[in-house]
Amino acid sequence: MKVVLETSITRYLDRVEDLLLKQEVTNNLMLGLLERGKNNIGVFTDGIRLGIVEQDGEPIYAFMQTPPNRWILAAIEGVDQDVIPEIVQFLHTNKYPVPGVVGPTEQAEAFAGLWKKATGKQAELKMKQLIYQLDEVKHIPDESGKLIAATDEHLATVRDWLVKFGDQANIEITKPQADSMARTFIQNESLYLWEVDGQIVSMANNSRKSKNGATVNAVFTPDEQKRKGYATNVVAALSQKLLNDGSKFCNLYTDLANPTSNSIYRKIGYYEVGDSVEYNFG
Repeated sequence: MKVVLETSITRYLDRVEDLLLKQEVTNNLMLGLLERGKNNIGVFTDGIRLGIVEQDGEPIYAFMQTPPNRWILAAIEGVDQDVIPEIVQFLHTNKYPVPGVVGPTEQAEAFAGLWKKATGKQAELKMKQLIYQLDEVKHIPDESGKLIAATDEHLATVRDWLVKFGDQANIEITKPQADSMARTFIQNESLYLWEVDGQIVSMANNSRKSKNGATVNAVFTPDEQKRKGYATNVVAALSQKLLNDGSKFCNLYTDLANPTSNSIYRKIGYYEVGDSVEYNFG
């Protein structure tokens, strides 16, 4: 068994894409990032690290990092028990920064335990997540509202909402980061808003796409507009649009500890297909 790093996204996809597509939904994070960077490597300002575990010269596992973010572990069926120890040893021996790890619960927990043993660093559980898939929208949005694309006129509102979204999701999003994110979402035409009587009341973003799917994230409704069904409507409407535009399915992550969001997504037609856990290392 051997661990190597590839330097080209194109070559990396040639080697591991079929492996990842066997579980496309649960590998949506890796596949989406690779798709985003395939024709624009500059999108990752601090570079990208593309890991492969080989057995007899053939790829059997994939992992990656877009610094300074956590390392991402792939969801691969029947993972050899020696794969994660090999990755940990490789990263530790070569002194690669490992701020954290995210991936399928079994593999991420094994990585966290081995990293603590190798470095003495404590693993802080950031979030337990469920991964959902949708093939058909089962909720018809309320006709009193409509889905609109976010434009520059919405920049200030979106920027404010992203900061609040971060607070609620336990994700640190500074005001400068929120400004950059808002401008990028609007420029990429990925962010959609739910409008009722001329007022913006909720938002959802199409964060990335893979070969057959589209990921929804940054779902947010301000406190004064909650419990009115707006989050359900905006996610349902955006999911339907993504299906209409050619995606075979939609997917999203939820916080396992948030019963409200999980209930909303199941109502729309999302169903659980996997789990994921995030760890930070002190």
